[in-house]
Amino acid sequence: MAIFPYLRPLKGVKAEDMVREAETKQPKRVYDKGERRHKHVGKGAHPTIEFDDSQPKKWVGKCPSTLSEVERSELLNKAIAAPNGDRDLPFPKKVYVVHNGAIYEAQTSDHGRSYHGYPYKGKLSTSILSKLTAMAGKDGCSDLFDKWVDDHIERHGA
Repeated sequence: MAIFPYLRPLKGVKAEDMVREAETKQPKRVYDKGERRHKHVGKGAHPTIEFDDSQPKKWVGKCPSTLSEVERSELLNKAIAAPNGDRDLPFPKKVYVVHNGAIYEAQTSDHGRSYHGYPYKGKLSTSILSKLTAMAGKDGCSDLFDKWVDDHIERHGA
């Protein structure tokens, strides 16, 4: 118990079990906006998908300018991990979450230490979409979510 001297076991719970549980808990994901990274920051209170005039197929998801650091971290930590495909990684490369009906994707570029998120447009598997649909229902934004899916998401695979 020397590792965590401030922890007191609950009645009937061994101190060793508490330490083991604390050590095996999934660490919190850290949001990293990045220095000088303004590409994904919008000007209004709603997420948008914008297209590059010189490359009409290239899109950029713009986050609401009103989304706080605390909200970003909370969203990141409730996000659903997507399978890594054929890659055997100890962390999810991409995670997805719903906020006010919009789907956000966050990716890591530093082996799962931190993630950067933005509104998402593209293909999503039926299994990820099902989980996001449940999240939207729980958050009370199913109508906005359904509109986002209709406008921006292509169902793909299982």
